[in-house]
Amino acid sequence: MNKLLLLLFFLPSLTSISQEKNFNLTAYRPSLEELEATSYEKDTTANAWYIAENGYSRYENDGNYNVITDYAAKIKILNQEAYDQASISIRLYKNKSAKEKIRNIEAITYTLEEGRVKTTEITADDIYTEENPDFDLIKFTFPNVTPGSVLTYRYQKESPFRYSFETWWFQDEIPKVSSTFETRIPGNFNYNIRTIGGLPYNKEDVSIIKNCFHPDGISESGDCVHAFYEIRDIPAFIEESYLTSKYNYIARLVYELKEVTQLDGRVKKFTLSWKDVDKQLKSKKSIGRQLSRTRLVKDLLPDSLRQLPNNTEKARGIYDFVKNNYKWNGKYQLHRDFNLKDVIRDKSGNISGINILLHNLYESEGFEVLPVLSATRANGFLTKLHPVINDFNYLFLQLKTDDQEFLVDATEKYLNFGEIPFRALNGYGRLVDFKNGSSWINIEARHFSGIHYRDSLKVDAAGIATGHSQQIYSGLHAVSARKELENLQISEIAGRLSNPAQQTGVVTSSFKNHQQVSNPLQIQHELSTTSQKIDEVIYLNPFSFRFFTKNPLQLEERTYPIDFGYKDVYTYSVNVELPENYSPIELPEQKLITLPENGGRIQLVAQQTDEKNIFIHYRISFNRALYVSGFYPYLKKFFNDILEIQNQSLIAIKENT
Repeated sequence: MNKLLLLLFFLPSLTSISQEKNFNLTAYRPSLEELEATSYEKDTTANAWYIAENGYSRYENDGNYNVITDYAAKIKILNQEAYDQASISIRLYKNKSAKEKIRNIEAITYTLEEGRVKTTEITADDIYTEENPDFDLIKFTFPNVTPGSVLTYRYQKESPFRYSFETWWFQDEIPKVSSTFETRIPGNFNYNIRTIGGLPYNKEDVSIIKNCFHPDGISESGDCVHAFYEIRDIPAFIEESYLTSKYNYIARLVYELKEVTQLDGRVKKFTLSWKDVDKQLKSKKSIGRQLSRTRLVKDLLPDSLRQLPNNTEKARGIYDFVKNNYKWNGKYQLHRDFNLKDVIRDKSGNISGINILLHNLYESEGFEVLPVLSATRANGFLTKLHPVINDFNYLFLQLKTDDQEFLVDATEKYLNFGEIPFRALNGYGRLVDFKNGSSWINIEARHFSGIHYRDSLKVDAAGIATGHSQQIYSGLHAVSARKELENLQISEIAGRLSNPAQQTGVVTSSFKNHQQVSNPLQIQHELSTTSQKIDEVIYLNPFSFRFFTKNPLQLEERTYPIDFGYKDVYTYSVNVELPENYSPIELPEQKLITLPENGGRIQLVAQQTDEKNIFIHYRISFNRALYVSGFYPYLKKFFNDILEIQNQSLIAIKENT
């Protein structure tokens, strides 16, 4: 290990002392102030934080040109809730011919006991390796960790994989006072460098170092590009509901090798153009070659379907034929070779297999259809700046018929024609057109998804309400509900799908249109609910069920968008029949609440329709699939308003005297 480099990282200096609790960002050994600290001023909810983190990556001048990275970190532990931060995993990538190596691991636990600093180091026996197909995990756990401990560790990693260089993660699940990353890259290596996450740099210096690189067999030295990046006061990245993937937003630096100027002056390109990618995909056995095999599907469709004119009805029929006869095996495997013959024979296949089969059936019947390459929500957004072919892990189709465009995916049995699975609603994808050139298209759900409750209640003089609730699910809400129903007993439906309120008693449940996906899913509950009776006044909450049981937005601040995936709407209509000779003395207050820029709306209407009946109409709409982070405080309050209306709305009725 290059100890000089680590000394440079952590050379004590009074001028480098942070204003934050005198945290020293360059000294490896913790200070007394750091050991005595009992909270982190920038985030008082934190159970632990990085006092400092430093990395230095560069090419080694030893003929192999491997990437060497020195890493060092200092972490403060406040309480037992943070003990998981004492378990370290270091990922080392590998393939059949090469792998990353690690050396000189040093880890020390510092604790303050009766005014004295105690140190405990890990030994070689404390370090073990967990092997996986594409990477190994080097693991160890700091010994003797107690509340107040400071943990320091460092190591050196050597990587033969120059294409991706070293990704530097500025942000983590706990906050950081400072994170710095230094690089030294030979001038003949040209990288695409992406800054992800949007946190501003406190320091960003890029300069040229002369004669820093000495290639074997060449008498002259080469220049290097030296860069230094620092971000301070980095907030913890906390994953919350309505997030596509943390990898879209967590702050980091990503390097992708674009080209290398070789010693003889030739330029070797590593990043392809989109035109080059189209050529590669066309010849790829798992995509292009299978897309051209229309002869394999010539006799698959029944004559009754083939004889129809080429319109939306026929397109829907072909879609249903594939969906009902061929099953997705649950695997993506976009880049793994497969044979369409096997999909047809086994009636099963991966994402590419099922949707390429659908593509070839459409094409053989003369429809205008193209594949769309994309990424799942969990995989993160694709970069449009340059091709990164391994970022794609999904394939579905764009179909044109009757002057309309449809996005179709036959891998979900509960999905209707023209809908895309929730997992694929990830912003945009690449429409693959080998004849005219590929292009980007937006991926979005065509329609609102909805949940609609229609209740009819009859209240008696004791305050018991009996009646029924009809609940209708459409769009992607119906897809998820149909999946749930597969594994539920009848008695479980209300609790798992409908969220009954505390006062609600569900007597029986039933459902219909479970398999008929072209029709909305319907669930029916027979009810017997209770209400409060105080001083001869009956107080009835008209909402027997809850759309939401809690506010899913709990952060003080959120720096990434709120992504629902699709626009949706909830409606609740209730007719309440009063007991004989009773009249309302109070109805729920009417409400109209809107989000900025027509982003959403809550409306509550309560009215007496005649002597015996009260009608309540409650509607919630989210008019966007995605809201920028600036909407967060408004959405947070919006959900609180939804919950308050659900829980606090009361009808007060009293017997006429």
